[in-house]
Amino acid sequence: MNLLDWLRKALGAWHGIFSLILCVVLSSLLISLDRPGRVVFHEVMTGTFFYPLEKLLSGFNGTVRIYRENERLSRENSLLSVQNDRLNQLLLQMPRLQGMERFQAEAGLRLKAANVLAEDPGRLRTSWVLDLGTADSLEVNMPVLTSRGIVGKIAKCFGHYSIVQLYLDPAFKVSLQVERSRVRGMLESDGSGRLMGRFPAGSDVRTGDTLITAGLGGVFPKGLKVGLVSGKSVSNEDQTADIMAVFGVNPFQSLNTVEEVFILIKRDEWKLEVIP
Repeated sequence: MNLLDWLRKALGAWHGIFSLILCVVLSSLLISLDRPGRVVFHEVMTGTFFYPLEKLLSGFNGTVRIYRENERLSRENSLLSVQNDRLNQLLLQMPRLQGMERFQAEAGLRLKAANVLAEDPGRLRTSWVLDLGTADSLEVNMPVLTSRGIVGKIAKCFGHYSIVQLYLDPAFKVSLQVERSRVRGMLESDGSGRLMGRFPAGSDVRTGDTLITAGLGGVFPKGLKVGLVSGKSVSNEDQTADIMAVFGVNPFQSLNTVEEVFILIKRDEWKLEVIP
């Protein structure tokens, strides 16, 4: 039996005695030491016996700090990502807003800018919801347009939002005028997503002519842009062909890309007056 085996067995059999002897020795050593020596002894013993526990606790605290730091960085990254997306959208929106601002300055009209909040989910886009209402001085029948041309009119007004009737609504009508020949007609939708201009038969209307509002009816003032004549669309079976000529109309403003619009604040002289 070697010395290590003997010590192991002795410690196992007499561990209580060895513990007592160790305590007596350490106590005697502490009593014999002066104050500085006791401090040194305390630091040595603490560093020796409690080092594994301190290392474990230090590692745990470090893990907790790293976890919290990762959580903080993750939140900051998410916030920065949202802010970056917002800035990109603002950069994309800036040319449109600048164009609207130029149009508002050059048009000489009383305009209010509004955002499109929602649209009719049906097959045809017949209505929008705007973020302005009666609290913003909006009223029913006010024209809605962009810098390119008209898109509809206010159909219903509430406190802080309003409903727009778009030109694709079959019930929407507006008086037209050919800018070149000054011939007047009527704009309407055929119910399938196409616009038509109806004019008296034999009117001087040509493909490519520019159409503007005629100013009749008291809703749209005269001279707002509408679209271009795309060609005659009446069939030989139309019983009104000898009375009315129907032309296709390509609107200047497509509804697919509109995000902001203008509401035209009507002057008193535009409004249709009922004479008793």
